[in-house]
Amino acid sequence: MHKIESIKNVEDVFQGQRINLPEQAGVYAFWWTGNRQELLQSNRHIVLKGPAEKPVDVEFLEWWPEEITYPCLYVGKSTNIKKRFSLHIKRGSEGRLHNIPETNEKQKAVTTSCQLRYGIEHIFKHNENPLDIIYKKVGFSYSTDFEGNAIADRFYKEDRLIGTWKPWFNVDSER
Repeated sequence: MHKIESIKNVEDVFQGQRINLPEQAGVYAFWWTGNRQELLQSNRHIVLKGPAEKPVDVEFLEWWPEEITYPCLYVGKSTNIKKRFSLHIKRGSEGRLHNIPETNEKQKAVTTSCQLRYGIEHIFKHNENPLDIIYKKVGFSYSTDFEGNAIADRFYKEDRLIGTWKPWFNVDSER
């Protein structure tokens, strides 16, 4: 899933208006395939609500393991890879979906399934067209190879990959 040949740029997942992904259960990842320095020069602070609603300032660091080619932005699991991909991108919504305050306080996302879109809008908060960034500089990979105890296997694989790859947009005060 993290090998360069399995990662497609988001714009390459689309075939016209169709999304070329399986409607199967699996685990997936979004990757930063653009210039790493551009990512590292972005807005890398987010303020989360911690215990007793106290603010917790989190800085996204360059903490990715060396064995992965691209920095991982988000890891998730789904019962339908194609549908979840679509919910993350929200390509029917041009421009910005989220207002990111100058204080970097995390706002409620439009949906609970658009963490990638929210994350890109947060770290590039002054860019008016986050879809351009997502199409050109974000990659996607997935695995649907789960047999037997598939639900539990997907859960544990997602958890293991989050712990190993340390994706920025999986950071939340609830984890």
